[in-house]
Amino acid sequence: MMSLSMGIKIIGTTEHQVLAYVSEDFRLAKPPSSFQFKKEVNFVGKRLLLFKKLVPNCSKDREMDVSTSALADGVAECVNDVDVKEPSISTLLMNFESKFDPYGAISTPLYQTATFKQPSATENGPYDYTRSGNPTRDALESLLAKLDKADRAFCFTSGMAALAAVTHLLGAGEEIVAGDDIYGGSDRLLSQVTPKTGIVVKRVNTSDLDEVASAIGPKTKLVWIESPTNPRIQISDIRKIAEIAHAWGALLLVDNSIMSPVLSQPLQLGADIVMHSATKFISGHSDVMAGVLAVKGERYDSYNILG
Repeated sequence: MMSLSMGIKIIGTTEHQVLAYVSEDFRLAKPPSSFQFKKEVNFVGKRLLLFKKLVPNCSKDREMDVSTSALADGVAECVNDVDVKEPSISTLLMNFESKFDPYGAISTPLYQTATFKQPSATENGPYDYTRSGNPTRDALESLLAKLDKADRAFCFTSGMAALAAVTHLLGAGEEIVAGDDIYGGSDRLLSQVTPKTGIVVKRVNTSDLDEVASAIGPKTKLVWIESPTNPRIQISDIRKIAEIAHAWGALLLVDNSIMSPVLSQPLQLGADIVMHSATKFISGHSDVMAGVLAVKGERYDSYNILG
């Protein structure tokens, strides 16, 4: 038995409803949202007491096809709305449902195959080659997208691989405005590798909004920041920088490796791309190397062009 709130006790559940009782001695002005009270007499020990039964306003009458164990057609839908609380990150992590295992395994299976058999010579299945898609990776990307409130997430072999992929969105002559206090690998990518492709890289103090605004121009296609920065833990105003970047038609990338989705969700602040070095705080045990790009909007198709 557990308490739902003061004076309310959960005594069990069924396929269709939560069973709860509220003592008549506890005067509740009105029931919780989407519930109603029904009076009921019941024995408690040797005493006959009047209870208020708390029942949901909305339930589904489910009919089961015993031959297939599937819900039959014509399932009655709820007639009243139920307030559904958005799941917390803890709930998502503890109760993530994998859609890729037909047997309902709690731990997502590892599909260790390079290629997948196709239905026929003229039909394509959901997977063909692990480089372009794999059920295990899709399960991970689906969860990471939920954590970042993204439309799509992509996993890479490292954080640097993820960042290198982003630079391929730009062409020769276009500009990146990046922070001057960033991770060493990112710094070397932007200072030694990216300029060889003809991309211009400008470095600014992203904690100074005026400096950021003055560096962005019509050729700027990407603004690249960390907040907090690595290593000096400087903070940038993600929302304001997003507004400045978008005014020029540029994308905002935020390296969120230090905060992780638990502490910061830059897409909610206006960022277009969030990068995580999952080797760090997402994993945290020095036993995983991975990178993540979480994105919003139709633009995410650009990231999977080689799939």
